[in-house]
Amino acid sequence: MSKIDKAAKASLRSERRESWRRLFKIYTKIKIPWLWMILVAALSFAYKEVQVLVVPYQTKIMTGAITDHGFLAGFLVLTFAAAAVEAVQGAVNELTAIMTARNARRSIWTKLLLLPMKFFRNKDPQEYISRITQDTSGLFAALAILINLASLIFAVVEAFRRMYATYNTLALIMLSGIPIMILGAWITGKFQYKIIHIQNTAMAKMTGFFAERLPSLMHIKTSNMEDEEYLKGIEANNARYKAECRMEIYQILMGPIGSFAQTFNQVVLLIVASALVRQGTMEMYQLVNLYNYYLLFMGNSFLIMSMWQMLKMSHGASEVVGQILDAEPERLEEGEPMGDKVEDITFDHIAFSYDGKTPVLRDASFTIPKGKKTVIVGENGCGKSTSIKLLEGFEEPDSGTISIGGRNVKDISLKELRDKVGYLFQGNQIVKGTIEENIRYGIDRDCTEEEIVEAAKAAKAYDFINEKDEGFRSEISRFDNKVSGGEMQRIAVARMILKDPDYLIMDEATSGIDLISARAVNDSVSQMMKDKTIVAVSHDFEEIKKADHIVVLNKGCVEAEGDYNTVYNNSELFRQFAE
Repeated sequence: MSKIDKAAKASLRSERRESWRRLFKIYTKIKIPWLWMILVAALSFAYKEVQVLVVPYQTKIMTGAITDHGFLAGFLVLTFAAAAVEAVQGAVNELTAIMTARNARRSIWTKLLLLPMKFFRNKDPQEYISRITQDTSGLFAALAILINLASLIFAVVEAFRRMYATYNTLALIMLSGIPIMILGAWITGKFQYKIIHIQNTAMAKMTGFFAERLPSLMHIKTSNMEDEEYLKGIEANNARYKAECRMEIYQILMGPIGSFAQTFNQVVLLIVASALVRQGTMEMYQLVNLYNYYLLFMGNSFLIMSMWQMLKMSHGASEVVGQILDAEPERLEEGEPMGDKVEDITFDHIAFSYDGKTPVLRDASFTIPKGKKTVIVGENGCGKSTSIKLLEGFEEPDSGTISIGGRNVKDISLKELRDKVGYLFQGNQIVKGTIEENIRYGIDRDCTEEEIVEAAKAAKAYDFINEKDEGFRSEISRFDNKVSGGEMQRIAVARMILKDPDYLIMDEATSGIDLISARAVNDSVSQMMKDKTIVAVSHDFEEIKKADHIVVLNKGCVEAEGDYNTVYNNSELFRQFAE
């Protein structure tokens, strides 16, 4: 074996150990209903004990000894007890699973909200819908398996003890079927984790595909892409179908392997036992008793083997959930307070790349002066929006520092930073709720109705809001075709006017608004942010001309910065824009 092969195998073994560690670590990060778990365990052991106690009564039925004193009363009591315990155990087990899934969804949703944006880099966030809704349903399985495993081992040991007491030689022969079942479980278990992981990944991708495509039906139709999108949808559906088929094949194969072991032992038992009965060395009731205990012994042994399969399924289903819960969240509260004083923002020799290979910013140094409006301009892909993400703490620079008033942004509390900094970006900033709720969204203070109305007027949103049947209490969502994209953008602007931040970032914030309204909105924002800092990314040259400070980025480098005349004289790229 080559060194490369050895290294690959060692890496695979390490990855498997890590995935098992991650599985059991999940249960330290979600709230487990332990009292209910203990009740499930107690009921599981009680049911197995009742199963063992019923065997002598089954033997008497099969040998015709049902007229013995106390038989009927004892048999009825145990039969009803077994049914009652099984029913209660099943109900408690289901309730515990539901509570565990609910608690897991809470933990995962909380973690997803706190994860840094770089966690979702190169991933479709909509794929995580099924991680919350689907994968969490199976998280209780691993705990339930451990409980069942303990009760099954107890039942197997107890059944074997009774078999041994009935006829020790035959009891020892019956152990021969166990290795066969272990071998079968090991063979199928090798594939189980991979299959369930593939299935859940296919499910996540399919959910993400339809969650993204359904809101885009108008775009699909206007592009005459129905046939192509149909094929893509079928492809996403088929990926899940194939994964489910592969898993089902392994499940089907597992049945005959276990049945073979059980049938093999059953044949051996009957051949040997019948010979002993004919020889007179074994009584018929002993044979029947031994056979009944054997059925209990092998049935529970087979279930023990199937526990491995179920554990592998739970392992595969929880892989991505474990990655989410293991990821390092943003430390919102850690760091220094930002203070009330507006300060200069300085980018000092910033370098950044999303993939570690292609640089987006290259040794970029520039200043955003306090109390001024700074516009960052440049061609697409030059690093404008990336600069904004770095300032907001969505990404961290590979090298260099971003400071506010001489303090590194990394040392400032993220919560304080985001409280003081407002962010208006191009695209949807609406959540399902009323217009008033959307304007209030993220405002950490009590706002009067008068303030909300004034903010809407400043954002040129009041008139279209007032025309709606329920005004500010009208329900809207990002998929609401009764509200245009420009109107949604103006609601977002009204929210930011109400927030009244010390620093305002505008990333093509008025791109979806008509020209006249955009000018009025920009004037309102400028009035609101007087003596405060505005950082804007814009292609609107009329707004660029009004800026106090301009930064020109060209292929990730700062080509020029200063007032309009300075950058016009020093930047060839800016002159091309101007002309």
